[in-house]
Amino acid sequence: MTVLPDIPRLYTALAEWLACLLYVLALRRRFGVPVTAAVSGAVLMGLGAFLQLTGSVPLAWWIPCMAAAVGGMYLYLFGCCAITAREAGYCCARAFILAEFAASLEWQLHCYLWPQRGGFQPLALLLLAVTYTAVYGFIYGYEFRRLHRNPELGITRRALVSAVVLALAAFAVSNLAFTQEGQATMNVFYIRTLVDLAGVLVLSIQQEQLMEARLHRELEAMNNVLHHQYEQYQQSRESIRLINRHCHDLKLQIAAIRAEHDPGKQAAALDEMESGIRMYEAQNKTGNPVLDTLLTAKSLYCQQHDINFTCVADGHLLDFMPTGDICTIVGTALDNATESVQTLSDTEKRLIRVAIFAQHGFVMLRFENYCETPVRLDADGMPPHGYGVRTVRAAAEKYGGTVTVHCEDNWFILRVLLPHGDGSDA
Repeated sequence: MTVLPDIPRLYTALAEWLACLLYVLALRRRFGVPVTAAVSGAVLMGLGAFLQLTGSVPLAWWIPCMAAAVGGMYLYLFGCCAITAREAGYCCARAFILAEFAASLEWQLHCYLWPQRGGFQPLALLLLAVTYTAVYGFIYGYEFRRLHRNPELGITRRALVSAVVLALAAFAVSNLAFTQEGQATMNVFYIRTLVDLAGVLVLSIQQEQLMEARLHRELEAMNNVLHHQYEQYQQSRESIRLINRHCHDLKLQIAAIRAEHDPGKQAAALDEMESGIRMYEAQNKTGNPVLDTLLTAKSLYCQQHDINFTCVADGHLLDFMPTGDICTIVGTALDNATESVQTLSDTEKRLIRVAIFAQHGFVMLRFENYCETPVRLDADGMPPHGYGVRTVRAAAEKYGGTVTVHCEDNWFILRVLLPHGDGSDA
């Protein structure tokens, strides 16, 4: 059986670098594009030089050299991507076994077509470019584009250990036949490529399971938010009904007192009390009873916690929405704002502004709260672990609406844009 040359070390270095680059492109980066590009170029040259220089080391040094190369991949991922050390380890394990598969597949095709041709001739380099482009392009299109839209990995310790063990097992089995000199045959290449492919598939399945588990947790958290908002609305409605009844009783008492006593100071005090009651009755009358309930309850809460809450809203614009969706969008946005400003020690900075108005045939809901430190947003434009904002976005998307979040001059601004319910150009 014909003995074939093994994969050129520069091919392996390029495969490992490209596998890591997929994660650098898909995940949030620690640095800007120029710094990331410079580091990536340095890593590519460093990996290529290291693997080329260690290509002829004795077998006993082969595994330590491979471990050092994997260490370089880990440092590259951890240094360029805004991820934890655990997440970097998981990505490194997946990138390593993917690189092994890409390099093995390309070299097997090379040896099948040109068993006696070197790896740096024009046709060989063309095959290298085509194979790597096909493998990494398919992986990026199938899996990493989704990761780019939602880059939160959420890797547990168990997931990390499983990924490392699977990658080591696949690497050990696929390279078992190369522990003896002169055993690089086509059958050995077949085994190595198939085992590496199995490793890639198993780790991809594990990644799918992790993503499904994370989505399940997010959905559960969003459902809890929805349930909490509706319960809060029911409680607020009942509380406000009782308050209004007490206010009515209080007015009757004031009228009775005024009829019996008429000192000047007492009359002035009673006038002030009655005026305050009229002001309370007039506030948060937006034209939508559900919105009135939410805003009144939140106004009372803000008064109790030294929060300056201002609102200008046309509630009729939300008449097309059911109670649950109004509670979800408005209630969740207000809860997020109050939770944020309550962390501020300076009560004068506890500011919340709400506006609901028509704009060019759309309904604009704008929620603003003061924040001393800018909120970091993920690649999807959402706050990390911001289940509340994601719940608002899910509710808005039911109506073809959009949600945008940004920070501007120490203000956190959440905008919800909805098509007008009656289709008119308001």
